[in-house]
Amino acid sequence: MKKALCLIFCIALLALTLTACGSSDSGTPLFTVVDKATRENVTATFKNTDSGDTLEVKMTKKDLSGDSFAFYTCHADTALYDRVIIDSDGLETEELAYNDYCTAWDLTSGRAYPGTDPEAVAPKYERKTFDYQKRTKDILIRTPEDYGENPDEKYSVIYMTDGQNLFDRSATSTGSWAVAESALAMAENGGEKCIIVGIENADSWRDDELTPDIGEVLSEDYEDGHGEYFSDFVVDTVMPYINENYSVYTDREHTHICGSSSGGIESFYIAMEHPDKFSSVGALSPAFLLYSDETWVDYLSKKDFSENAPLVYLYCGNGKADQLEQQLYIGTVAMPDTLKKIGYPEDKVVMKLYEDGIHNEMYWRAVFPDYLKYAFPKTESAQ
Repeated sequence: MKKALCLIFCIALLALTLTACGSSDSGTPLFTVVDKATRENVTATFKNTDSGDTLEVKMTKKDLSGDSFAFYTCHADTALYDRVIIDSDGLETEELAYNDYCTAWDLTSGRAYPGTDPEAVAPKYERKTFDYQKRTKDILIRTPEDYGENPDEKYSVIYMTDGQNLFDRSATSTGSWAVAESALAMAENGGEKCIIVGIENADSWRDDELTPDIGEVLSEDYEDGHGEYFSDFVVDTVMPYINENYSVYTDREHTHICGSSSGGIESFYIAMEHPDKFSSVGALSPAFLLYSDETWVDYLSKKDFSENAPLVYLYCGNGKADQLEQQLYIGTVAMPDTLKKIGYPEDKVVMKLYEDGIHNEMYWRAVFPDYLKYAFPKTESAQ
């Protein structure tokens, strides 16, 4: 208990310190890293993914905890840079999102997680079981920390595939997506508060559930996909349940969907099937290559996006050590051209590529805050 109170005091003290000096360095945002107190040389290299410009800054150590960890800070302009690599005594992180919603990363666990609390407890979520075909399917629902305090307050919703990998840091060998930490960071930095609804897809039915049925599949391993059923389940069962039982906005502008790999292609498919219900889709490492460009053009050209065109956020890595991600990279970089062919608004398509990105939760965790930046743009009043 004493240790927890000490930690709270230290973080509060740090916040006051950062507030006091946050306007220095020409008013650029303060970037904060939490790492082991034994680190002596911590450097942040910021990068602009469009221009290729970089900025390398040695971080200042702020040992306020009196414990085994310390805070390291520096300044960088979020208007000029959107990624950062942290070097702690020669140990480099992967490329991490850097923006107004995500200006801090915690490295004390040996992995990078959004936030500055090295003793953060596991995010709490509710579990709801639904009938699904001849079996059941669990839904994990994470609400903001202050949910229920103001009964009149409403929240945006992000529906996500692979709910089993979203919250618990021990979910996989590379951790989780840490979506709760990213959502909290967004809310604490002037963004919207949101509810995250994760739909589990961990069993042997995953490929069947998350493969759209839009035409001829190029891999025989995915020929029996029933993505339409999963799409209907999300829209006709899960969404009505959330709308009726939680204090949420029910319009498309506050409703989003996101997933990775097979979950990425299915999330994209659901958004294209229901552009009137989703304002954005995050498709990370999506399996677009399951279908030819011609099949995609044929499918998408039959849709009407004249009134509603969801923001399409695309991410993929191209890690030399990951053959799967290299294959998915080909289909991902082709999708913007496919969308352009069918007249999809070009300003509604965002492409982000990581040269060394690998197909796992560590990289999806690193890029998820960047998706939030586009899905939940700050209003002028919140700047």
